[in-house]
Amino acid sequence: MQRQLAKKKRGMLGLPGRMLRRLLGSQSGSTATMFALSLPAIMAAVGVGSDFAIYNMKYEKLQAAADDAALAGAKEFSVATSSSKSISDAASNFALSGYAGSSSVAVTTSVDSSKKTVTVNLNETWSPFFAHFLGASVTPVVAHATASAAGRGNICVLLLDPGASKTGDLSSNSKVTANGCDFYSNSAAADGINVGNSAVITADSTCSVGGVSNAGTITPAATTDCPVIDDPLASRPAPTFGGCTFSNLKINNLPMIMVPGVYCGGLSITGSSDVTFAPGTYIIKDGEFKISDTAKIQGTHVGFYLTGAASVVNFIGSTTVNLSGANAGAMSGLLFFEDRAAPIGRQHRINSNNAAVLTGTIYLPRGNLLVDPGSKVAASSAYTSIITQKLLLKPGPELVLNSNYGGTDVPVPDGIKATARVVLLK
Repeated sequence: MQRQLAKKKRGMLGLPGRMLRRLLGSQSGSTATMFALSLPAIMAAVGVGSDFAIYNMKYEKLQAAADDAALAGAKEFSVATSSSKSISDAASNFALSGYAGSSSVAVTTSVDSSKKTVTVNLNETWSPFFAHFLGASVTPVVAHATASAAGRGNICVLLLDPGASKTGDLSSNSKVTANGCDFYSNSAAADGINVGNSAVITADSTCSVGGVSNAGTITPAATTDCPVIDDPLASRPAPTFGGCTFSNLKINNLPMIMVPGVYCGGLSITGSSDVTFAPGTYIIKDGEFKISDTAKIQGTHVGFYLTGAASVVNFIGSTTVNLSGANAGAMSGLLFFEDRAAPIGRQHRINSNNAAVLTGTIYLPRGNLLVDPGSKVAASSAYTSIITQKLLLKPGPELVLNSNYGGTDVPVPDGIKATARVVLLK
């Protein structure tokens, strides 16, 4: 309505000029007399037109300030530490930044956290010279704008099982810390996410399609009845491969440099072995990828494709794991990729006491991931994203999931990064 009113008032600015042209163009002998009699009205019209021109400039500036302030406020929803007050303050400060030292502009804001909207109202008082005496409605100048934060945040955990209870299950004294990203369950169950006594989830947001059973701490508070998030990697093609490069390979108490290839019967690294994986794709076929005892493994730009019923990750004991995912090819951005034909619900396990670096995406679309060492997991990774049927934490571990995407050359697969955006609603 305010914008329509401003347009109407702009149309009135040409009125004095049209009146003057008609009088000056008259051929009547009484032109001078008419002009003299009309001069006060013409001057008043010119004055009113001038006031309307000033009004229009003020309105356009005020409306632009309201629009920009609402957008600035809505952007604050993406900040993990934001609150309704901090969002409101950000919008107010932004709105008034163009009116420094002015007491004629008042701002009010309202924040709807559930809808992620910010509304800014600006009101500027002024004293028009002519229009004030004629009673024209050019003061105060009022502008309104509402902006919304749409889309979703970065994915650190996405649990795909649509109906099971406890798809995210944190036993007592376990923690998930998701820095700059979200913890999300697609389960419609009343306890799709379960947080036990003294267990903690800290994330930008914790969201469940169904419900949350919480005897611990979730910061900020969890949201329920969320929309389903489709598997962002559902269309990612699996890597192609040929025949076996190695069969039933077991490495015990040896230093070794591994080469990409097809490891039929799985791969076992035990004892005090110290193994480096050369960059490339490793196909773990029909057997475990097992690390145990005090073995150490490391690898940069490596991706592991798990195919066959028995091909699961099993990292246990006082082992050290330092792996970063592929940066090119079919496995680009992925550290682990489970065959979509794998049995549903099989269990992968990370029990290593020193699994500090797991950079990239752990994609287990058919399996469950158990994390149960008495230590931090993935804390030194630039970013880690987990997509699995279920995520299970036993007592003791802290799973640290970072989202420092610029801190590594391991690409972030499409759909992992935030799609959040801010838009003006009115």
